[in-house]
Amino acid sequence: MENILVIVEGKKTEPQLLQRLSKSFGLDFDIYCLESNIYTLYKELKAIDFNGNIKDILAELHPEQKEMLSKKFVYTYLIFDCDAHHPKRDDKRTIEEIVNANFKKLEEMSGYFVDETDPTVGRLYINFPMVESFKDCDFFFDPSYANNQVGIHDLTHYKEIVSKRLLSRIRMDQFTQKNWLSLILQNVYKLNRIETGIWDKPTYSAYTIESQLPSVIKTEKSIIDGNNSLAVLNMSLFIVLDYFGNRYGFYDQITQ
Repeated sequence: MENILVIVEGKKTEPQLLQRLSKSFGLDFDIYCLESNIYTLYKELKAIDFNGNIKDILAELHPEQKEMLSKKFVYTYLIFDCDAHHPKRDDKRTIEEIVNANFKKLEEMSGYFVDETDPTVGRLYINFPMVESFKDCDFFFDPSYANNQVGIHDLTHYKEIVSKRLLSRIRMDQFTQKNWLSLILQNVYKLNRIETGIWDKPTYSAYTIESQLPSVIKTEKSIIDGNNSLAVLNMSLFIVLDYFGNRYGFYDQITQ
């Protein structure tokens, strides 16, 4: 079994999500919790002009994790919330100014973390607006997800918004592999919807293009510019797709 390092920001929801995906699809995840948001990581990387080993940076932040980080990993993934509304300390800017500044940082980050096979870099996944987006629906494949957006002025209340969804009433440990596949497919449809305007499954080759983070961030930014909203999209689920790809027709089978 191949060792996979997944770097996340939270100590609860993200590890639980990954543990359930790991169990459902037979993956071997080592999970590192940064315990901070993506903009903290951005600050560390910016200080060294994005010229460093991600595992060395993490080991400096959390020395107690050095042993785990010293392992050899075949794949390295990073999962973070968009957290577009995150202000600086004593921030006097408007929410629009904060979001615009943070998206510029996300654009810079998305151009750096592009290779999951490079253990010094890894591949970045952003959840819009945050990881809870995977249960922002009432069914495991919910067509209403196609138009699901959240206004930038409502971002601080997003967890409360999600808690009212029917899917939030079901514990993750009760999700079956079929349930997870439905949620993955739902987000593939949503990805295609925001990139092309069509609520349908893209071909595998189209998916590999549409799911490139710089493209997604550019599209999300255009949605913000248009109506001050983010399109709800959970990209962390795409780890399963990107790990298996279309080997033995995996992608084709789940999108039938």
